[in-house]
Amino acid sequence: MINLIVACGNNRVIGKNGRLPWTIPEDWDYFMNTTSGGSMIMGKTCYDEFAPHSHDREVIALTRDHTFRFPHAKTAHSLTHALSLAENEQIWICGGEALYQEAFPLASRLYLTLIEHDFEGDVFFPSWEKTFSKILTQRKVQTEEFTLEFLVLEKNE
Repeated sequence: MINLIVACGNNRVIGKNGRLPWTIPEDWDYFMNTTSGGSMIMGKTCYDEFAPHSHDREVIALTRDHTFRFPHAKTAHSLTHALSLAENEQIWICGGEALYQEAFPLASRLYLTLIEHDFEGDVFFPSWEKTFSKILTQRKVQTEEFTLEFLVLEKNE
């Protein structure tokens, strides 16, 4: 099953200058626990931030540079190529923006963490409401700084 997993602010921001614009332990723990045991597919910028945590996971990172190889990850040059390299039944599309857009038609579920805050950023999550409108689970958590809403959504077909 192909899943999208993302956290974003009210304004859909998911990144700023190649990094997450927040540090929220509850969101990070949710991400790590949810994706455990699956194949993670991510773009180069996401991999650069995730690399220290990639040692015990199957990570497939995308690059257009056919000579580049990622340490601690399989290297793919397209989403189709990445999907063919995945060894696990659960596949997690982890970003960035262009990869999410490309994977929307292929994904069955969206694991969305909404952070009730407007962040400054330069990378945004695409509009999901028309594609993933069926709520499977929903849970709110209050952290020291933010209210998080963990949603699992499915396509309403």
